[in-house]
Amino acid sequence: MKQRRLWGTALALSLTFATSVHASEGVTEEIVVTGSYIKGSPEDAALPVDVIRRDDLEAVGMPSIIEMVRNLGVTSGNLGETNQFQAGGQGNEGVSTINLRGLGGARTLVLLNGRRHVSTETQGVDISALPTSALARLEILKDGAAALYGSDAIAGVVNMISRAGFEGVELRGSNQFIEDSDGDQEFNGIVGWANDNMNWMFAGEYQHRGRLRIRDREDWALLPQAKNPAGGWSGIGNPARFLPASSGGIDANGIPTPGSIIGAGGPDPNCALLGGAVVGLACQFQFTEFDNLIEEQDTYKAFSEFNWDIGENSTWHVEALYSLMDMPRWNTSPSFPPQSLFGRDRFIAPTHPGLIDFKAQNPGLFTDFVIPGGGGAVIAAEDQGAFTISRALGVAGYKGDAQQGKRRTETIRLATGLEGALFDDELNYSLGVSYSTRERDVTAIDMFAERVAFALDGLGGPGCDPATGTPGVDGCEYYNPFSNAIERSAVNGAVNPQFNPAVANSDALQSWLFGKQFFNTTNDLLVFDAVISGDLDWTLPGGAIGWAAGFQSRNEKFDAKLRDINNLDRTPCPFNDPASIALGNATTLDCASPTGPLAFLAGATESSTSRTIYGLFGELAVPITDTLDIQLALRFEDYGGNVGSTVDPKIAVRWQATDWLALRGSASTTFRGPPQSFLTGRATALQFIAAANAFKAVDTFGNANLEPEEATSFNAGLIVDVGNFYGSLDYWRFDFTDPFQAESAQQILDAYIGNACADGQTGAGTPLCDALRSHVFPLGTPAAGVERIEVNIINGADEDTSGVDFFAEYTFPGVFGGELGVGVEGTYTIEFDSDDFKDINGVTLASGGDFAGKLNTGFAPFTPKPVLKGNLFGKYANGPHNFTYVLHYVDSYEDVRAATIKTLRTIDQHITHDVHYTVNLFDDSTLFSLSVLNLTDEDPPGVGLDQNYDPFTHNPFGIMVKAGVKYSFGGG
Repeated sequence: MKQRRLWGTALALSLTFATSVHASEGVTEEIVVTGSYIKGSPEDAALPVDVIRRDDLEAVGMPSIIEMVRNLGVTSGNLGETNQFQAGGQGNEGVSTINLRGLGGARTLVLLNGRRHVSTETQGVDISALPTSALARLEILKDGAAALYGSDAIAGVVNMISRAGFEGVELRGSNQFIEDSDGDQEFNGIVGWANDNMNWMFAGEYQHRGRLRIRDREDWALLPQAKNPAGGWSGIGNPARFLPASSGGIDANGIPTPGSIIGAGGPDPNCALLGGAVVGLACQFQFTEFDNLIEEQDTYKAFSEFNWDIGENSTWHVEALYSLMDMPRWNTSPSFPPQSLFGRDRFIAPTHPGLIDFKAQNPGLFTDFVIPGGGGAVIAAEDQGAFTISRALGVAGYKGDAQQGKRRTETIRLATGLEGALFDDELNYSLGVSYSTRERDVTAIDMFAERVAFALDGLGGPGCDPATGTPGVDGCEYYNPFSNAIERSAVNGAVNPQFNPAVANSDALQSWLFGKQFFNTTNDLLVFDAVISGDLDWTLPGGAIGWAAGFQSRNEKFDAKLRDINNLDRTPCPFNDPASIALGNATTLDCASPTGPLAFLAGATESSTSRTIYGLFGELAVPITDTLDIQLALRFEDYGGNVGSTVDPKIAVRWQATDWLALRGSASTTFRGPPQSFLTGRATALQFIAAANAFKAVDTFGNANLEPEEATSFNAGLIVDVGNFYGSLDYWRFDFTDPFQAESAQQILDAYIGNACADGQTGAGTPLCDALRSHVFPLGTPAAGVERIEVNIINGADEDTSGVDFFAEYTFPGVFGGELGVGVEGTYTIEFDSDDFKDINGVTLASGGDFAGKLNTGFAPFTPKPVLKGNLFGKYANGPHNFTYVLHYVDSYEDVRAATIKTLRTIDQHITHDVHYTVNLFDDSTLFSLSVLNLTDEDPPGVGLDQNYDPFTHNPFGIMVKAGVKYSFGGG
């Protein structure tokens, strides 16, 4: 058995800033708070639990859960906005997560009514599934909680509590205005009924998000190439760079053979006119012109629960949830660049009609070439072919617009439980079963490598058989990569004077060139819980010792299904038609490195896994004196198989030092087994690789030899509650051993280049380079020829992070007949240290260090980590009127990548202002709300990323105005 090391003698102290919790409909009652299975209110608990009540959300215009979470100082790196260009965000459009302390969403356990909910493999629980109308409060435990809740509660626990006992009807509607968008609309309602021994409620919700294009924020989101070369600019565009060539000869690495390319060529003459950027000999393309900051999205949600008091001492609970997120038109670039830029399939013969016309309209671009050592022999300009460093479609768009894929998420949850008391209330019990499933569909678009090759030979189109067809006739079409195929730019509207409809690409040909990948992933979670609790006979000066014990089993299933087009077990190779060999585009239909039939996006492999995890735990609440309480907990958890089992302890102490000062502390360990998808399979993401100056396909492989990751957490702090002042200060620390990390593709290629590992270079043949070369495809290629980088999920560099949470509020009663409160809350990260980064072979890829205050893109497996994040607030209430002001602050941080231009190395601090007003009218039956978010219309700070801002950290939408109305009748 693998047993976690104990945490030794260190004891940390931590405080909650929440001092009380009320029942969801306003009646104060004793409840089991997050962080303990022993009954008691939060002021009696020895754990840092923040409670966000429904009233708090009402006062700020009832934001979505992700809007509320994103603004908390204790979170960073949350998913919630469109971000198709960075690891973590890519493929997760429409997903919202909670990332406590930036430790990763998968390390934050999210519960619904105290019970687990289905989680994604890498990002944690998608919190967007619960209707906000059904939410009574949110409890956030900012402390390691593996001893009570299980191994994935490393960073803490978020518990969403529903509005049990609601009576009557409540209807709400709101509209959020966003300039250049149709805005966000939400309609929801809740209905409830109750009598003396049972209650039922149903909540439903519809949300619509209107599209916001990046070009609608072009003043900061679409910068010229010179101001941000990484701002969505690619060296592989259309129009493109052309290179005169004598043939399509290439070597084993896909690089043109000596003599094949016979001139440097240059940018297409219409590059700048049509919206490209001439950089040296290249014509660069800003693909983000076609992307969105907000995708059009519809979400449908429903939640219902029923509670029945069976006799005097037992309650039966049933709940059901359904959620559907539909993103029918996800925008992306008109095409992706091919990974292989110079293969035989990319050669354009001198007989190509598009090339002939291109030469005729641009005399002098191709000149006669004197063959060196050829006795004066010449290759005439008209006899020269060409390569283009190009993508299939660029400034013209796909039929004038973006390519579009789809995103869809369906979530279902069913849960039931029985709880009550036995033996004259001496023994409390709780039994529960919950099942939740999440199905995610992702569609992506790419061009077929083989079809592009056929079309360059004039044998393209849906009506052409390349084995028997004649180039350019009888339904066989040429694909033309030159600018004379472009009539008008979809980027700047410019009309191309060299457009020739006779050599243009037809809509039918464009459709035929592309195929759609399809990914379907399903996560299932079945949980059985049993907990008993009570008081021991042993009484201390502070009272009776409380205890709890429990058992849990959870069965986790993961399935990934694919279409044949992106299933490497069915379609492993780029070339599959024997005509490709006959035409000289391929030498074999077998492939040394299976990547699938698409030119940029690699295929993947299907997988289906299942496991059951068992846990036993015990907890004691020990009231040493009236002012000193200790909580002890111990959990045994067994993953089975190669993962093994663990024993994790926890201790928490609370000392009420004076009437106005309390001290708390906790220390615990945790152990997390690898998610099932980490153990097997293969997936592909797109990542900008600075050394190659292009996006490259990064293939991530599972690792059956993963060891569990381990962590130790500590907290230390104090709370001051005197008169009208309330404040807390908490120190926290997490130390990780063997954390799950994916090797960094950027670090691998940097090491590959730095150690001169390409064929013919000084490092080739050394053990170090042999290890690095295993990651790079084609084998031994120079950096410019890299097509794909293979990375593995490994037990990576140890991590240590620490910081301070702070909260303070002062209340001024009797201000103009009302009450005024002012305060501040936030988190300051002291450090986020990491050891050196290594690959699966133990090769050091990059030095470690302190990653707090860094952007952390491309160099480390971390999200952005601003050092300071927090809020200043003021609240004024007078009768039915409530005013709230919030200043949101995110500290500046650094982008240390060498390729980032100097002006973007420092990411400026970001300060925004929100104001909210609510008023209760008509005997409190109607609530009007008005919010102005980002009052001064601040743009997000500039960042050297594709969208020119940091989607994990900042809000890019500018000023937003939200108006809402709630109408209630028939009860409470």
